[in-house]
Amino acid sequence: MEGFSEAARQKGEPLWEVLLRENKITESWLADMYSRRLKVPVVELSFQPIDAEAAHRLPESLVRKYLCVPFACHGRHLKVAFIDPADLAAIQAVEFFTGCKVHPFVALRTQVLEAIEENFSRSQAVDIIDQASEGPDVQLVPLLQDLDLDEAGSLKASEIPPIIKLVNLVMAEALRVHASDIHIEPSEHEIRIRLRVDGVLRDFLQTPGWLHAGLTTRLKVVGKLDIAEKRVPQDGRFKVRLHNKVTDIRLSTLPTQFGEKVVMRLLGSTGGIPEPNQLGVPQKHLGTVLEAVMQPQGMIIVTGPTGSGKTTTLYSLLNRKRSSEVSIVTVEDPIEYQLEGANQVQVNPKAGLTFASCLRSILRQDPDSILVGEIRDRETAEIAFHAAMTGHLVLTSLHTNSSIATVMRLLDLGVDPFVITSSVTLIMAQRLARAICNECREVYTPAPRVLHRLRWDDPNFILSRGKGCKACHGTGFQGRIGMYEILNMTPGVREAINERGSEAKIRKAARSSGFVSLREDALEKIHSGITTPDEVLRVIQSADEPATCPRCGQPVPAETGKCLSCVDSAQFRCLACGQEIAPNWLVCPRCSTPVPRGRTEAGLPSTLNVTISPTNLRPGHAKKGPGTVQ
Repeated sequence: MEGFSEAARQKGEPLWEVLLRENKITESWLADMYSRRLKVPVVELSFQPIDAEAAHRLPESLVRKYLCVPFACHGRHLKVAFIDPADLAAIQAVEFFTGCKVHPFVALRTQVLEAIEENFSRSQAVDIIDQASEGPDVQLVPLLQDLDLDEAGSLKASEIPPIIKLVNLVMAEALRVHASDIHIEPSEHEIRIRLRVDGVLRDFLQTPGWLHAGLTTRLKVVGKLDIAEKRVPQDGRFKVRLHNKVTDIRLSTLPTQFGEKVVMRLLGSTGGIPEPNQLGVPQKHLGTVLEAVMQPQGMIIVTGPTGSGKTTTLYSLLNRKRSSEVSIVTVEDPIEYQLEGANQVQVNPKAGLTFASCLRSILRQDPDSILVGEIRDRETAEIAFHAAMTGHLVLTSLHTNSSIATVMRLLDLGVDPFVITSSVTLIMAQRLARAICNECREVYTPAPRVLHRLRWDDPNFILSRGKGCKACHGTGFQGRIGMYEILNMTPGVREAINERGSEAKIRKAARSSGFVSLREDALEKIHSGITTPDEVLRVIQSADEPATCPRCGQPVPAETGKCLSCVDSAQFRCLACGQEIAPNWLVCPRCSTPVPRGRTEAGLPSTLNVTISPTNLRPGHAKKGPGTVQ
């Protein structure tokens, strides 16, 4: 036995392998010896059904390294068949990788090898990936090179071919469909991978749960994160090269009940920078927006929730300003577009490089135009407004629900009303809605509740939607269009802001100069057949767009439909042409049709005491002087 021990030691093999190969012992004798000496039960794998969930808790690399087969699991308890149950390192490695309490069994060597070939050679992950169409070659930058780390098998699990192929498949599909985000969400028994396309998440792939450790480790390594830290969130970055095009990926991990959730933001994956006339800005306001961009100084604020396309709009406007005669500097977190000719700065709070500190340095760099990714605090707001007042054009964003709410937010940040009115050129609130697919467009009638929520006043209008086809992946939508609310700084709006007026007062002043709300722009795009009512309601809250009185401009409660100031209905219209009119008008200002007295439509009282003034009359009508009509 000493000779055998020395030979085994020199070859680096276990003694029992040498003895089996030299036919000195039998497999049955070896299993019986381990069972008696270690008090572990013997399992006949030929007759023992192997639970797929248990088998998939270990990757093929670990199973072949330690010659073991997990065949049953009960919660956090895992039954594993070993050839050599005396190998404590193997048991510890399995427990560390699975997080389960391992109950060792001993089995015949032949049965263990057969079970490995049957259950692990063609793993479920390989079947899933092989069934998918072969995509183009995807290269992760930086590549996983010259790394010899072994975090108890985690890194080796990430290097098995199924993991590499799975990551490449997900990346290639996300870039192909122009996804903005990739969500990798673990559950108790599986991993769900979803892609956000056109602002909506769609299921892409479901994989067995045992792949999660290798998948997250692979992404952590390329994102330069700590693969051993799983208790706190982490953020990283890497790049993906496809067809000689490099896309920046922002990586974020979050500990959850069943493991780390991974979300990847694909920066600039949706294509190049569009022109301003391709964004969806109303045609009657497009000239105002372009004129504001070409001004030498001032501030343009784009507002909206996360994912509403604010950065795309800012870059589209800034691209119009770009020339060899203009110095452009941007400060962002993160940099989402590459703009040729611009000097782009990435915020790094850990190094003390914040928006405020960057802006101070930028003002000493002699810029002409400055893009500030977001105004987050009072200090950043003060420096940005100082830049706008000292001869620079500043483009920035803010998180508010509407353009008028942006003014109130700036006041809350401590910005003086005079500074707002003298610096801000215009404010744009926006949302992104999916556009109807032109390949499968069809006519339909929406549900009455949808029309009611939109306050749609023409139920007989023919509406369109997408039926779903191959071109739109069965969604009925293809691409997205912006819906905009433009607040121009007219004299009336400036006066209302300087007086610290309420949102209703500012809205009334804006209405007098042609202000169009988000809801009204959305309804116009529904009328034009660009999007659907359901899609508009998905991105615009009805509370964001209050109905206003046609006479005084005050908000009208949705419950009553009547102005509390004038006791008017917001839907009081001319019977001939549909023009909104006030109840004290004698004639319609559009078609000169007399307004009938005693009208009870739209909730108005049957008798009105109205004071007649010259402003009630259409030009050309006789002036009757003040009086009262019953």
